[in-house]
Amino acid sequence: MDISERSNAVLFLGSGGLALFFQVTHYLGISEAQVYALLFVFFFSGFAGFIKTISFRENLRAFVCFDITSKALSLFIPFVVAFGAKSIPALYIFVDYCFSFLILGEILSILICIQRLKTRNKDIKEVDIYNLMIKKFQDFLAKHLKIKEVEERGEKYEDRKSNIKGE
Repeated sequence: MDISERSNAVLFLGSGGLALFFQVTHYLGISEAQVYALLFVFFFSGFAGFIKTISFRENLRAFVCFDITSKALSLFIPFVVAFGAKSIPALYIFVDYCFSFLILGEILSILICIQRLKTRNKDIKEVDIYNLMIKKFQDFLAKHLKIKEVEERGEKYEDRKSNIKGE
């Protein structure tokens, strides 16, 4: 098999993959604009993370294994929700929310990478909007369901805050 046959096979499989992708998005009722926006933001976030990894001389293999893989896997979250929305039409609003939160989280990640590069400070902590929202939701549920373990953790947090303020 020479190079022209291999390149033709790659082109054929690539066009088949794109056709399948567009058929799935059309079947699920997902707007192509949302998918393009998410892909663009994921690509730019990956590029910014790659530049940050190289400039701080971090492990490139860890970046590829964890960051790029997590971005690729999180791309499928709205599609999974959209499959569920095919059977329950009321879930379609969550598909839009999934896209919005993923785009927002990645934009925040891009801004943090840019700030790290600008200040040359590796210690800027990334704010994970997803875990932050889950934590707030857990605290809300614990408050209303009166879960003892989480309430104690909240009391310890309040004690620390009052000690810091000097009260």
